[in-house]
Amino acid sequence: MIENKNKYMKVVRLISWFDKFDDTLIGEYNVDNVSLEVFKSIFNPPPEDYLMYNPYTITEEEVEKLKNVIDFEFDFNKYFYQLDCFQANSQ
Repeated sequence: MIENKNKYMKVVRLISWFDKFDDTLIGEYNVDNVSLEVFKSIFNPPPEDYLMYNPYTITEEEVEKLKNVIDFEFDFNKYFYQLDCFQANSQ
């Protein structure tokens, strides 16, 4: 959690997947159990996004690395995937 003006902001990371043909959001899978450092090693974010708040497209190459840290089945024939980050306030 990140402290900000006496409030804590919880960072939530999800794998989101979308229909390849009409971009409809199909589902989300919580990956909060994976450390930021692991994601940084997989996605190699630019220096200005060191906390990885931006969405990252997940390619088949990245899936090979993700398989070591999550239990999730990808189907690139039907869907495209991205790693998303959200902030949720908690008290």
